[in-house]
Amino acid sequence: MPIEVPNRNAVLTGILPDRLVVERVLYEAEAPILFLTKNLYGQLLLAYLADDSSGGSFTILTPITAKTLSSLERGNLPVREAIESAPAWLHWIKDGESKVWALDVEELPKEYLPQAGTPLLPEHEAILRTRAVGPDIVLGRMPASVVAFVADSTRKALKTLLDYILDAKSDGRPRDEHRSLYDLPIQSFAFSSFELSFGLPPEEGLFTSEQISQASEKLNVGLNWASGIEITDLEADSTEEREAILRAVLLLTPPTSGHITQIEISGNWIPRDRVTLNKASRKRVRGALRKVDSERLFTYTGRLGEIDTDKFTFILRDTVEEHDRSGSFSEDLLEEMIAFLTERVTIAGVERQGKLMVNVVVTATDSAQGPVSP
Repeated sequence: MPIEVPNRNAVLTGILPDRLVVERVLYEAEAPILFLTKNLYGQLLLAYLADDSSGGSFTILTPITAKTLSSLERGNLPVREAIESAPAWLHWIKDGESKVWALDVEELPKEYLPQAGTPLLPEHEAILRTRAVGPDIVLGRMPASVVAFVADSTRKALKTLLDYILDAKSDGRPRDEHRSLYDLPIQSFAFSSFELSFGLPPEEGLFTSEQISQASEKLNVGLNWASGIEITDLEADSTEEREAILRAVLLLTPPTSGHITQIEISGNWIPRDRVTLNKASRKRVRGALRKVDSERLFTYTGRLGEIDTDKFTFILRDTVEEHDRSGSFSEDLLEEMIAFLTERVTIAGVERQGKLMVNVVVTATDSAQGPVSP
């Protein structure tokens, strides 16, 4: 059903030309669909051809600033949001006759508008969109913990799989090229619930697109399995791979308690339109992870003999069993590790697949050390 001429008075002439002049085309398909034009006073307008039929050509016109245009062209602002960023007009022309009406974009049928979230260019499409849903997640009273969870869980999930695929040989902080792969740039925010859209890193650096593709495929397999839709078995080539996939997916499931009731994952990396994870998904992933879990807690006591402040690594010497221990520590422990350098300390953390990750360091009070049962 085509758009119909509005059954209300048109606005006075003298603001917009009868025939729109294309200043610059932003997107076209046989004819300009999204382009820039100007009103009679030289003000820049974003023009979107919503319908072109026997009833005439209907174009939505929205005043646009240089800042908004830049955001649109960089992929930070979707087309629909740009169209709705300011009060709009509806321009109609047929057989030389033209009229203009003030427009509430919501008046138009949805099929004549760009889908929400659609960027200007295909290369701007987000690789991942992570959306947290919950009754308290609304703009104005949304807990900061929700924002932190959405950003951090997505980054850590990708890191988990890339670390497995790339099999980083050294402990501790990865090279900057490695970090750039899973520290994805945020393209846009959305406040229908809370959503972050993540784009590709600026450059591949040390690693190939094939390796990144492998990570995305494994993430997609795990997400689909965790959602419980159609897939009954989690496909993996080894126990280690299964553990890595489960740990990555676990990071994206809603916490057992808190404001988030479900997480929705979409984007170019997700062949299905959207994957939804709820608290039942978290329970399912945890149950499967217990069967392949290589993680254990540890406590060791010794002299903190060496630390690398760039890589966040350490060597613990003079242990009771006379065996040096090396591993990495979390970035927020750097100041404490420097303060304890050369002193006897007790460290505690998690060992996974033979690698130590320290989460706690304190002054040594005894010589007890070794793995600790969870």
